[in-house]
Amino acid sequence: MTIVDIAPPVAAPRRKARVRLRPLDIVAIVLGLAFGVLLVFPIATVLIQVFVTGDTPGVEPFANALALPDIGQTFLNTAIVVVLSTVLAVAIAVGFAWLNERTSARLGFIASVLPLTPLLVPTLAGTVGWVFLLAPRAGILNVALRDYVLTPLGIAPAEGPINIFSFSGLVFLYMLNIIPFIYLPVSAALSRLDPALEEASRVSGRGPVATLFRVTIPAIRQAIFGGVLIGLVIGLGTFSIAVIVGTSARIDVLAVRVYTLLTQSYPPYLAEAVALSAFLLVVVVTLSVLQRWLGTKGGHAQIGGRGVGAAKVDLGVAGDIVARTIMIVFVALSSVIPLLGLVYVSLRGYWSPVITFEGLSLNAYKTVMFDNRITSLALVNSIVLSVAAALITLVVATLITLYAATRGGFLARALDALAKAPGGLSHLVIAVAFLAALAPPPFRMSGGLLILLLAYIVFYMPQAYVSASSSYAQLSRELSEASAMSGASEVRTLTRIILPLMLPGLAGGAVVLFVLNMSEVTGSALLSGTGAPVVGFVMIDLWQNGTFPTIAALGVIMTVVTTTVTLLLMFFGNRRGGR
Repeated sequence: MTIVDIAPPVAAPRRKARVRLRPLDIVAIVLGLAFGVLLVFPIATVLIQVFVTGDTPGVEPFANALALPDIGQTFLNTAIVVVLSTVLAVAIAVGFAWLNERTSARLGFIASVLPLTPLLVPTLAGTVGWVFLLAPRAGILNVALRDYVLTPLGIAPAEGPINIFSFSGLVFLYMLNIIPFIYLPVSAALSRLDPALEEASRVSGRGPVATLFRVTIPAIRQAIFGGVLIGLVIGLGTFSIAVIVGTSARIDVLAVRVYTLLTQSYPPYLAEAVALSAFLLVVVVTLSVLQRWLGTKGGHAQIGGRGVGAAKVDLGVAGDIVARTIMIVFVALSSVIPLLGLVYVSLRGYWSPVITFEGLSLNAYKTVMFDNRITSLALVNSIVLSVAAALITLVVATLITLYAATRGGFLARALDALAKAPGGLSHLVIAVAFLAALAPPPFRMSGGLLILLLAYIVFYMPQAYVSASSSYAQLSRELSEASAMSGASEVRTLTRIILPLMLPGLAGGAVVLFVLNMSEVTGSALLSGTGAPVVGFVMIDLWQNGTFPTIAALGVIMTVVTTTVTLLLMFFGNRRGGR
């Protein structure tokens, strides 16, 4: 009798553990599966055409890819550039996040924007600006250094002294491009980190630096690794820097090699391009597994149920001056200096190494915005597509994150893998897959805005997903449990507790997605048409045709747009997140 009485209460929780799906789970599953179809259907179409029905079925495309001329050097160049630039970006991003969130060197809202300044000048525009300044012979800054610094010292080099078309120049530009993507999740984690452990460390006698390396960094390691993953994915897929600087420096990387295989020969080497992209996919999947493993080990910062206030480290007057000077120099290097190069060339009307302020005009801006139909239409299309794609991608990524983090199981793991999978594929290969699957009947989407929107969602889902998962990783379960015990519904818990606390990280993710969409080049080169041009493709076309004033003016306008959107999103996220 006693056993019979005890049995029902024991069995009931087990049945309840396998509970019905929540409404939010159903929405997340439906959207996640829809994204899976959007990703898998085009990729499967092109894989069947390449590896099953093509001229070289089976594993032969991989053998052919590995037999390409100098492919080993291409792999080595890619690894060195991406890893070295990411390591440098991690050190700088973590340092800036710590200075802004945990020390007296913070400059208020302005300080939180400083490390994001590379985002304000889109990658393609910033790269062109640096080329205007540091091209070895005609670079404006190089000519000024030779004329006003080296010549008075009796040194008269024919070019330089700085060469942007070099390995160090490539790493420098990659690093500037990656820093914001690491800073965003790290800064969000530090802003929500409970200072109790740091205070205990300092009370026990450890100084600020020892506390940083022994307590703070281990506590936010999940966010740091998430940022590293984003940085590596961004580095592996970066095309605009590599095609403008790397090609001139004769430094071949995988992104450019895939582009060359698809566009510089007829018929294109599609099988080999897909095979090379498969190697990148293996790297991204491996990093994703490591991130999940690190997340299960615990030990990272969490937002608990008690109040969290930042414990500021007093660096002193001298320390504050040094820290703020470093951040100001970073702003100059990452955005102000290349932007000045763009502004000068756009106003001068041509690229000249001799600095003069005579004959400046706004004709290039008039051409971009009014006279040239392609550039004006490209601006409108890019803004609309970037906003729509960023919002859709972030919403889907957040819902998948909430489902994968709270439910577990095979389906959760599958959705997690699908969300990260595009990070290992070249945008060109995805674009070719979209054309193969969606251009023919019955879809007929070639050259329109819809195919670009769908492609942008696939391109940048990994960045959106890692941003959302890094934001959610900082939350403690006690918040949801306390809300449930108080009688709040799951929807109320999500809208009143979970999402507001995730908002700073999500706002940072929205900034990243908007800027990436605005400056996307590789996939747009194949998917956009004359009836639906976008800024990235138009700028590459202008660069190849040598239309320097127009490309400079277009870069300045892009910078104004991205700066406005970035500041608004960061202000909104910080304000609502603080509440």
